[in-house]
Amino acid sequence: MSIRQRALIGGLASLGVVGTSIGLFLVSAPDQRATELQIEDTAEILYAPDLQSAVEELRFHEPTTVAVFTHRGGTEALTDDYALNNATLAFAREARPDWLSTDGQKWADDLFLLGVDPEGRLVGTYFGENRAVPQSAQDDIQEATKDDFRGGRWTDGSIAGISAAAGEMNQPVIRSTGGTVAATGLSLATIAGSGAYLLVGSRRAGRSRAARSAGDRAMANVVRDYDETQLHANLIPEESRYGGAMLGRYQEYTASFADLTELGNRAKGIPESRFDSKESLATLTEYQEAGEALDALDDVIADTAALLNLDRAWPEAWERQVAPLREDLEGVETLLTTTLDEEVRGLEEAQPLRTFASQALVDLDRLRGGLEDRTVTPDDALDGLRTTRDELSGHLDTLAGAVARAYSEDESEQETLEDALGDERAGPEPTILSTTNPTWTWISINSFTSGYSTGTQAVQASRSSSSSGSTSGYSSGGSFSGAGSSSRF
Repeated sequence: MSIRQRALIGGLASLGVVGTSIGLFLVSAPDQRATELQIEDTAEILYAPDLQSAVEELRFHEPTTVAVFTHRGGTEALTDDYALNNATLAFAREARPDWLSTDGQKWADDLFLLGVDPEGRLVGTYFGENRAVPQSAQDDIQEATKDDFRGGRWTDGSIAGISAAAGEMNQPVIRSTGGTVAATGLSLATIAGSGAYLLVGSRRAGRSRAARSAGDRAMANVVRDYDETQLHANLIPEESRYGGAMLGRYQEYTASFADLTELGNRAKGIPESRFDSKESLATLTEYQEAGEALDALDDVIADTAALLNLDRAWPEAWERQVAPLREDLEGVETLLTTTLDEEVRGLEEAQPLRTFASQALVDLDRLRGGLEDRTVTPDDALDGLRTTRDELSGHLDTLAGAVARAYSEDESEQETLEDALGDERAGPEPTILSTTNPTWTWISINSFTSGYSTGTQAVQASRSSSSSGSTSGYSSGGSFSGAGSSSRF
């Protein structure tokens, strides 16, 4: 079914149920763009391009200046319900007086300000007097952000909050809760169903088009390189430990090439009018993933032939094998001194990791030197990379336990953090080691960082879950009486 057909069906259903009331509802829809988006990301947690793009697509009932302020309140903010309110006001007075009224006692007219403190787990909404909404609406706006904020999706959560505020501020009676219920009744359910029906189809169609395009590119690369990949495979020494394993993968490659050709024909046979169906999306996604997997595999086969034979292209092939591991080893110091929170830095378990990373970088250079003077075989060099990766993973695993114990004295919180750190593991990558050992996993710097972020957020969310009500006012704000409140997530 095409998007046009979906729109037609949804439209007819809506018209039949809604009648005159829906016309009034649509006439009062928000149609004003944000006057300006101002981002003060002092916590450095937002991706401004996505935020800017999303706000440009939003519509408000009245022209509104949108501001987003992020602030790290530290551990003090975990117990001070007014921390974000006060920090936002203090920042406005010092750096953004344009956010304040002329007399400095309220927020500026036409302003909507969203604040978030990732450390204090606080979200705040603040309004110019001509954009103010009831406390219940403030609660709804804040609630719209919390699922994303709890998951560390700071940009998405901010977009959700701004979107919710756009619908609440200066809302006509017909679009208010009471007016909508009275005027439309069952109509809203019909509209919501029709809208969801159309939105799901539109999203599927977009994802299908992207998958088809990516699959076509990968397929073209695979077809172009197929004969050359066969030549590379013929050069791989079967007696090599890694060569024999890679030749096994090459047999999968040739079988998968035939499957990819058939899958490509099926993908090309899907008309664009059916891109919105679940079945079409599944087929096109399978086509994309299969094509990209083969496109990556033929590159690794070429690297295997070059490295195991030490032909003229081996230095570049070797660097591609070493690069992910070298990046991790070089990232150890940043992890220990910057990524981890101050209270869990300087642990006893950190020094062995630091020493290991420093020596391992030297060993990588020594392995390359051995390949150059032929005192180290390619198989042994790859074994050395595998051993180094496993030892680094072991050091990170040891550090994970120490971090969990240092972060909290509560056993359940320790378990939450340690589980998150252990669950995040790196998987297959386009290297000889990973391709010949597809079930091999390890802890990388990125997976450790991701697990640490997920775990600490879960602990903080648990700590603050018992105190999530809205807090209005400014405990040190003097006579300031601007509209707004904050709550915990």
